[in-house]
Parts: sequence; structure tokens; C-alpha cells
Amino acid sequence: MAFLVKLSVLISRLCQFIGGVSLIIIVLTTMLDVVARYIFKLTGGEFGFTVKGSVEIVSYFMLFALLAAFAAFVERSQIIVDVFTQKMPQSIKGYLMGIFMMGFFIIGIVFSWGLYESAIDALEYGKVTQDLRISMMPIYMVSAFLSILLAIRSLIESINIFKTGEFFDAEETGA
Repeated sequence: MAFLVKLSVLISRLCQFIGGVSLIIIVLTTMLDVVARYIFKLTGGEFGFTVKGSVEIVSYFMLFALLAAFAAFVERSQIIVDVFTQKMPQSIKGYLMGIFMMGFFIIGIVFSWGLYESAIDALEYGKVTQDLRISMMPIYMVSAFLSILLAIRSLIESINIFKTGEFFDAEETGA
């Protein structure tokens, strides 16, 4: 079990890194695009540099950031509604959390499989992005990879909850 917990922590850190890099790319792309447009406006069109495909870059890296964040923090993703869980014993809350983690495992598998199939289709049919004209295959494959990491972490966390009964409880931490 210790190996699985270490693997889960490693996957979480990898996903945090991927999400962080994605957010940095989003911010830098947006800043560069805004500065370039402002310089274009100030020079009356003399300076014509723009960031081609900035909307695509931001949207695809936002996809990566969200998938990575979901996989990195899946054990904290359960929204607990006080009205329903306030009087429940911790053991029942833990059991429900384990079931929800299994649900996230299934969602991760479904996402991963669908994105993998989309990647194969993109490769087979030559699907490219609208502005940058780059292949959609790597975008789908990165998304499928992050989704399988979500599935793996969810399964590990579910096993851990069912085995130990311990889980992240936002009600207890005040988060």
C-alpha cells in the first residue's frame, strides 16, 4: 500500500508541474499578445507583430491545466454538502468518498479512451487546429495521458480510502 501512496503522490506532483507550466504558458502568451496589440495600436499599424493562434494556445493549455489540476487534487475534489453529511459518521462519509473516487476512476478511463480514439482519428484523417494548422493528435494524446493519470490516482485513492478509512474531509479542515 505504501508503494501505491508514493505513486499517487508522484503522479500528483507531476500533474502539478504540468498544470503550473501550462498556466505560465497561458499568462505569457496572453501578455505577449496584449503587448503586441498595444504596440500595433501605438505605432498606427507600423509594427505588425501579432501572436498568431494565441486563442488556440491559451485554450489548449487551459485544457491541459484543468486536466492536470483535476488529476493532481482528485482526493480533494468531493464537494461535501453539510446538510446531508453533517450528522453522518466518518465511516459512512469515507465509504461514500471511496465510491466517488471510483466514479472519478471511471470518468478518467472514459475520457482517456475517447481522447485516445480522437488522437487516432486526428492522425488518420489529418485533423489540424484552425489557426496554427498543427496536428490535433498530440493535443489529444496529452489530454488522454492526463486523463489516465486521473484514473490511476482515483483508483489508488479509492483503494486507500476503503483500506484505511482515511480521506480528505473539507469539513474538518475548514477548507
